[in-house]
Amino acid sequence: MNPVDKQWAFTVRLITLIVVLGGAALLLYSISWVVGLLLVSTLIVYIFYPLLTLLKKRFNMQHGLATGLVFLVFLLTCALIVSLIVPIIYFEATELIESFPHYLARFQDYISWLSQQIIIFEVEEEVRSYLVGLSDNIHQGIEYLAEASLHLIVGAVDFFLILFLVFYLLYDFHLVRDQFVDLVPVKHRALAKELIGVLDANVGIFIRGSLIRCFAVGVITSIVLLILGMPYAMLLGLIAGVFNFILYIGPYIAAVPALLLSFSPLTPSPFLIILVYVGIQVVDGMFLAPVVLGRIIKLRPITIIVSILVGGSLAGLLGMVLAVPLAGSARGILEIIKRGPAYREEAQR
Repeated sequence: MNPVDKQWAFTVRLITLIVVLGGAALLLYSISWVVGLLLVSTLIVYIFYPLLTLLKKRFNMQHGLATGLVFLVFLLTCALIVSLIVPIIYFEATELIESFPHYLARFQDYISWLSQQIIIFEVEEEVRSYLVGLSDNIHQGIEYLAEASLHLIVGAVDFFLILFLVFYLLYDFHLVRDQFVDLVPVKHRALAKELIGVLDANVGIFIRGSLIRCFAVGVITSIVLLILGMPYAMLLGLIAGVFNFILYIGPYIAAVPALLLSFSPLTPSPFLIILVYVGIQVVDGMFLAPVVLGRIIKLRPITIIVSILVGGSLAGLLGMVLAVPLAGSARGILEIIKRGPAYREEAQR
């Protein structure tokens, strides 16, 4: 084949690849709701699948019975969370909504004072106008939250769909992975199994480890805020635990509600609240994360932050949660490629 034919063949293959990838992206976007349900269900399966494996290996249970028991544990966990946490959060959220005009008035007074100080120091007009209109922005945020609450009905439907998906994924999870391996040519199946193992390890370790971290951070935050006399400590602890799933960025987002509430004279000072949240994150970073996240946390901070931002822009909150394990999986796959013969031959040249 002459150079011109080779160039045309390469161009055709490149265009075909771009078209296929574009079509796949368009298809995924059109069924994003189904993809989201499958991803959430898969994450839940990663949490409970080690228990299924333990029941089969240690107690010699049949696969169907072990799947039923694990699914029952999942249902009991959901029921426990709903029965214990939801009433407390509902009570505190209702009380917060009733008291919100008071906190908003105090915050507006603070903003007015701050804007006057800025005028004295002759800061740029754009900054002054932003601070003066900050209360309006808060009102818009409240309206957005009110609209978002309407999605709870849709979320309830999604939850029941996820229940069915979790059961069947638990039952067929090992078969699904084996079928993916069977699609690979025989000479590359060992590599395919290794790559799937890397993905399983990174996603499983991150999800299970993050649950432990988030639970610990949520409990510690609630207890410390209760001791300090902070209102809505349980609600703020839940927010801290949930957003702690998002490494580096999430804790700062979780601190915003507590910081806004701290401007009231009935609450601890903003400085003390900042100190509490920073201290909890130091404990998390020095002790919890290295122990429960293992090798995934060895990713560089800039890699984690960029991965989270990219994941958030592509798939919202779910993308931010999945960004770190996928980045860890990519790092593990690169390490496997570097150990391959092709990479070693290239390095020896």
